[in-house]
Amino acid sequence: MALLFINEIDKDVRLGVWEMEENLNYEQFASLPFYDRLMGLSENRRKETASVYSLLFAMTGNRNLVIGHEPSGKPYVEGYKIGISHTKGFVSVILSTSCDVAVDIEYINTRVLRIADRFLREDEKPNALQFAKEKDEKGHQDIVPDVIPTLLFWCAKETIYKLYSDERLTFQNIKIMDAEQGGALCGNNLITGESVRIDYTFNEDYVLTYARK
Repeated sequence: MALLFINEIDKDVRLGVWEMEENLNYEQFASLPFYDRLMGLSENRRKETASVYSLLFAMTGNRNLVIGHEPSGKPYVEGYKIGISHTKGFVSVILSTSCDVAVDIEYINTRVLRIADRFLREDEKPNALQFAKEKDEKGHQDIVPDVIPTLLFWCAKETIYKLYSDERLTFQNIKIMDAEQGGALCGNNLITGESVRIDYTFNEDYVLTYARK
């Protein structure tokens, strides 16, 4: 079973994570309307797409749902507002029937440190460094220092970008800060002046951030 979890994170918001399997049985999708499109994808994209649908079906119990995309790239599915993310080995889906939602997942890797200057604003770097210090004090010595905080800021920015996908925000248009509530970050859309709570979780395999508004 590749389902890792499905959580009710609010009265109308569900979040799930699925671990991609090495050998997927694509014939299980043969009777579904997107099967021909699925089989026309590259192996990696096919595996990602099949995993997303497997998670979506597990979260909704409806095997007739088909995911489409708006011109901005934002996904949609009948009856729900949906956010989708995938990374090496994992996919995540967030669903709601009433509020806009977004999610981002990224496997633990050090390459994010090489591109940090591209997406971190100068006024975010002190926050990221302080965040790193706090995480080190809590004991994650098995992971390269700064990786988790930097990935959190990366995923948080991706989450805000997706939440405001119609606005085509740049990384400099998004400012990430610690939220006043514990266990969360605050994402500021500097174009509209709006602020959104970004919840997060991480383990030795991945960092996950999600938001709703």
